[in-house]
Amino acid sequence: MDFNELLETTVSGMGYELVGVERPFRGGLLRIYIDKPGGITLDDCAGVSRQVSRVLAVENVRYERLEVSS
Repeated sequence: MDFNELLETTVSGMGYELVGVERPFRGGLLRIYIDKPGGITLDDCAGVSRQVSRVLAVENVRYERLEVSS
């Protein structure tokens, strides 16, 4: 499973749509955009952030900062 498939599986498994992923070459930033019917709340972003962080740790994916936004 490649990186984008991993994120898609994780986010969709939580009931959200993965709208986009940004991973610039420098800085170690990983930015994920999510959506769901009715909109996204701060709690949604926090929950996805926690779950994606866990999955990336298990899969040994390196990044310095994770941002989840709508």
